[in-house]
Amino acid sequence: MKDASLTNLLQRNRAWAEAMTDRDPEFFSRLVAQQAPEYLWIGCSDARVPANELMGMAPGELFVHRNLANLVHNIDINLVSVLEF
Repeated sequence: MKDASLTNLLQRNRAWAEAMTDRDPEFFSRLVAQQAPEYLWIGCSDARVPANELMGMAPGELFVHRNLANLVHNIDINLVSVLEF
C-alpha cells in the first residue's frame, strides 16, 4: 500500500463497504447471523489471502487464528482462548 495514512485506510474501508452493499444489499445483515463456524483454521500470519477465500468459504463460515509459523503451544494464551471459544 503506497499511502498507509489512517485517512486513506478509512476512505478505502468506506469504499469497500459501499461496494459490498451495492453488489449485495443484504451482505452485512447476513454476515451478522453467520458467525457460527464449524471449522477452525490455524494458519500463518501471512496477510496475502484471507483463509476463508483459500477454502472457498464466506466470511464467518471459518473461524481463523493466525500466528507465526502455524505453531500450536499450550502456553499461548491467545491460541488457548481461540480453542476454548
